[in-house]
Amino acid sequence: MNEYRHEKAPTDLVEKLHSRIGLKLDRYDLIRLRESLIAKVRNNRNLVISLGLCVGCGACLTVCPAYLATRNIKNSPIGRITLAKLLIRSYFDSKLINEAYTYFWQCLTCRRCAWVCPFGVDIADISRTIRSLLYEIGLAPNYVAGVINNLEFTGNFLGLPEDALKEIILNLVDEVRLEKGVYVNIKINEPAYALLLPSACADYTVAINTFKGYILLLNELGIDFTLSTKTPDITNYGLFMDERHMRLIAEKIVEEARRLGVKLVIAGECGHGWRVFKNYVIPRLREYGIEGTHILYIAADAIRRNLIRLDSLVNSDLVYIYMDPCHYARGGDLVKEPRFIMNSVVSRYIELNERPELAICCGGTSGMLAREMEELSIKYAELWYQRVVNKGANCIVVPCAACKLQMDRVLPKLNKMHSQEVTFTGLMDLIYRAMIPKKGNEGKAVS
Repeated sequence: MNEYRHEKAPTDLVEKLHSRIGLKLDRYDLIRLRESLIAKVRNNRNLVISLGLCVGCGACLTVCPAYLATRNIKNSPIGRITLAKLLIRSYFDSKLINEAYTYFWQCLTCRRCAWVCPFGVDIADISRTIRSLLYEIGLAPNYVAGVINNLEFTGNFLGLPEDALKEIILNLVDEVRLEKGVYVNIKINEPAYALLLPSACADYTVAINTFKGYILLLNELGIDFTLSTKTPDITNYGLFMDERHMRLIAEKIVEEARRLGVKLVIAGECGHGWRVFKNYVIPRLREYGIEGTHILYIAADAIRRNLIRLDSLVNSDLVYIYMDPCHYARGGDLVKEPRFIMNSVVSRYIELNERPELAICCGGTSGMLAREMEELSIKYAELWYQRVVNKGANCIVVPCAACKLQMDRVLPKLNKMHSQEVTFTGLMDLIYRAMIPKKGNEGKAVS
């Protein structure tokens, strides 16, 4: 079988990232790696328990997307545990290091395996720990390292300059006015009640109707909100590579929320971004008297209380299928609200996952959006694609930025391979299409 491997980040980029978290690069220092790994094992109770508890029963193999797609035992939870044990117990050389780099970065860290393991072993935690150690000796995917650098340096996934972001926002405000006849009242880099965090990797580019859904909904509810060109992004690739970078990126959001004097920070459609936001950012915000929530909680509440008008017939042209982002279903506790919204904004809707906690990953998370990993990510994607086709759906609903980027690149190829015409959309896109704005909304758009 051909091995898929992430292109390695250049030394100067790794050194730049290291300097931000107080590390000094000892490239391929195997002695240091071994010492660091042993120390991390001793200090990481979850890792100790996981490595000790696994009995190789194989339950994880029945659900792991990586293994199901490749049938390569090294690219599986059992294979990764074996590799981790070898790194701890054996003398290891560059060949073993390269194997670890290859297969720990092929893991989607989707945590599906943990839900079927009789002992609750979480391979994602092991993968992220080994990745962090590899990063310390200079081994990191160029794509992931580049995104982290963009997020830390510019505040957004794409590394867009602030004036470009502002121009994109203003253009989308104009589009809402033309399409819905509403002047959306938003602020940019100004104090407000709430700070909105879209995902710059998708909501400003691939999924602009998602963005328009955010701002139209908040405008209809009369919520005074602002967007920041310094932190326009909920994305946090630090989660995938190193916890220290995760915190560094997350703290930028906390600092900006405090600077703007907001009382609420609203997360946009991003699976892993929400997981970090829910479990790290919200507790930090609360230390300063600031709350955090997800845009879908706001939307579901507005629908329940009849605060917005919706016409689901607008979305009656297709059979929609809801696909849980893995970081919503496992680690984000965002399962009921999307389904409630789906029932309110579309005419025909079916489920991709009978059990949300076992939702299958799109195949584009955890660094798999790298160009060189596209062929493998398509193999991962075929698992859910076949389910969509078999259930007779036309359009996949994915409220996650990484899922949207994955759909954007793999659906054309999969559709051509299988002679289908499956499309995709975000959930806020459907709200935007179905929403009937209040009459007489004559607010003045930001300029």
